[in-house]
Amino acid sequence: MFLMISRRHLLASAVLNLVWILPVSAADLFTSGIENGLIQGNAVQTQHFQFEFSDVVGEQADSDGDGIPNLIEVTAEAAEESWDIVIDDLGYEEPTGDGSRLIVIMDDNDEYLSSSALGITSLLSNGNPYVAIDPWMSDAYLQVTMGHEFFHAVQFGYDPGFAYSYQGINFAEATATWVEDLIFDSVDDYALYIPEFLSYIDYSIFASIVPTGTLYEYGMNIWPRFLSEYYDNNVIKNVWETYFDSSIDFDSDLKLYEAVKDVVGEEGGDLEAVFQQFTLWNLNLDSYEEGDIYPEVFILEGEESQDYVLSDESYAPALFGSNYLYFENSSGSGEFSFHLVKPEGVSFAVSLVPYDGVNYDTDAAETVIIGKDDEMSEALSLSHVGAQDGVMAVISALNIDYDDGNNWEVFDEGYLYYYLADYGLNESEFEELMSGTEEELTEEIEETDGEKEGETTEYASDGRGQSSLTLSVVSFDQNSATFSWNRLDDNDIAGYELHYGTSSGSHANKLEIKTAYTTFSTVADLEAGETYYFTLRAVDKNDDKVGEESSEVSLTPEEWLFEDISFANPHYAAIENLVEMGIFEGYADNTFRPETEINRAELLKILVEGRDIEVDASLNKNCFPDVGEEWYSQYVCYAKYRGWIKGYSDGTFRPSDTVNKVEALKMLFNVYEMELSEDATVANLKYTDLDENAWYAIYVWKASSLGILEETVGGTFNGADGRNRGDMAEELYRYLVVEEGLKE
Repeated sequence: MFLMISRRHLLASAVLNLVWILPVSAADLFTSGIENGLIQGNAVQTQHFQFEFSDVVGEQADSDGDGIPNLIEVTAEAAEESWDIVIDDLGYEEPTGDGSRLIVIMDDNDEYLSSSALGITSLLSNGNPYVAIDPWMSDAYLQVTMGHEFFHAVQFGYDPGFAYSYQGINFAEATATWVEDLIFDSVDDYALYIPEFLSYIDYSIFASIVPTGTLYEYGMNIWPRFLSEYYDNNVIKNVWETYFDSSIDFDSDLKLYEAVKDVVGEEGGDLEAVFQQFTLWNLNLDSYEEGDIYPEVFILEGEESQDYVLSDESYAPALFGSNYLYFENSSGSGEFSFHLVKPEGVSFAVSLVPYDGVNYDTDAAETVIIGKDDEMSEALSLSHVGAQDGVMAVISALNIDYDDGNNWEVFDEGYLYYYLADYGLNESEFEELMSGTEEELTEEIEETDGEKEGETTEYASDGRGQSSLTLSVVSFDQNSATFSWNRLDDNDIAGYELHYGTSSGSHANKLEIKTAYTTFSTVADLEAGETYYFTLRAVDKNDDKVGEESSEVSLTPEEWLFEDISFANPHYAAIENLVEMGIFEGYADNTFRPETEINRAELLKILVEGRDIEVDASLNKNCFPDVGEEWYSQYVCYAKYRGWIKGYSDGTFRPSDTVNKVEALKMLFNVYEMELSEDATVANLKYTDLDENAWYAIYVWKASSLGILEETVGGTFNGADGRNRGDMAEELYRYLVVEEGLKE
């Protein structure tokens, strides 16, 4: 075997719409009882699959007493259903070229999987694919993971080397995640990944890289979702079969792009125009069949100006990537005008969409595609927007003239632009502002374009034709490190040895991997702060080295601040800084518990101590009927004395109640003595569920203007939701950075 493609865990709070799957009868599904497997000790067969498993898996719950565990029955039913839809209904080719059953390994001890993977698809030495999945999952996850990996097996069946294409890798994951919902519509697991794409909407759908530390390629499933709903499900099959068609002379660097372009053309469309529709669907999610469970797209604040504004280099859109610029109609003017100056030789799309405070009216959008050689000589405008809260400008870089080599790099590059936006100017006034600057600005833009930051999506392989091992670090924490590697095309390999030590070139320690199928392994019991050096060698059945060992890689495990807060936690910097300042504390067991809700009394203590105020406990007690001489009374009573809190209409303070989002903001601003009037008039709060006349409107408006909120503009605020320790640390830290000059 030589290629592997995996489905990783998405860290999410819940799986949407999980369903309970009852095990089916073995008599209806299985063609043979338990026998010896080729790779694992035991095996059962269905019409199209052979499921292999260890004795441990074989001993799991068996509700119908047929000798086959429930989890295998659930997985087998999911596999055959996947076959029915993908092969029989949609017409994809069978994954095994010789007509044999597809092997599915129920990997109970991470022999084939890494600890971060739900499933993998790889190849046997005979060229046929196999699947390995984690059996310790809910029935719903067994379903969708089986469907996902089966689609990878189908992809490998067309071309075992397809995943070496940078673009092919990402589209493979996107379509395999899309197909999960096509097969198992009631689960909706795919939607949990979509934020990974819509949060990085400036990256290209044809990129060879993904934003570092994300599951962007899985979230990109919204792109094939769009294509399948805009046309039909067959369009994805047509793209893949065009991609795999060796008789079509595609530039190898642009194979996926050309395949999508050709298929869209066969459907009577133009890829640039279709992509522009895709950007509008992502703004108005009602366009999607299940758009009500999708998150909002990432939005940038547009700047209404009397001069040209340069786009933010950090968010410069790549080809077939986009910016969403929101312009608030603070003046109530009836017309909005917009002009864009782009790099020469790059086509751009611009869409202006009115927003009424609740919905984006994409049907009323004004759209234009500016060709590679065209100038935007006239302003794009929306009339009669006086009643609208604002306008969204959707800007996409689309296409360039491609050269003879390394074309894939153009999709990893951001393209800057200048824009001019204004409410209320008449046509002649706006044209005067536009005139005479385009050539100069174009030259400036072209001097500042650059590559977007990210990492390539890599899959382990034994590399058909490869002669050396490549060892890669998958992840590491304070005490362990996980590695992946490619496979060598050598039948003598019986396993691997991972050698490591604390000096370069000296590897006193050894981890033995006793199977040729494994491409992941974890080294435990490392010491935080110590630098380690690793190298990998393949060995035969006599433990003799096969080929050359890998180049040396090094890493330094680092001590986490708390046992339950890794460096990947989005609140890590905030928590670290606030703990160092003594504003937040952890628990006695060295945990922080970021998901633990915080109550009203706890928040007051944090805020008061955050101001370094020493409170006399003897003078501050018994200030509310429900606040006597408890540990928190000094903080609550001091805050009441200072006028920062008043309590509820019944006279109570309710110290143990979870503090909600609007209460937390009010306490924060009051304790830090930012004098805000609840009677102040507030307009354009930019959250669809907020009443501008509500008592808390001023606090939300101020927090939004300071940039201390994590909520997306244009979405919901959900002010009644409770705050947890991680959320509150982030909000307070952001406030201190902005208002108090605190730096990391």
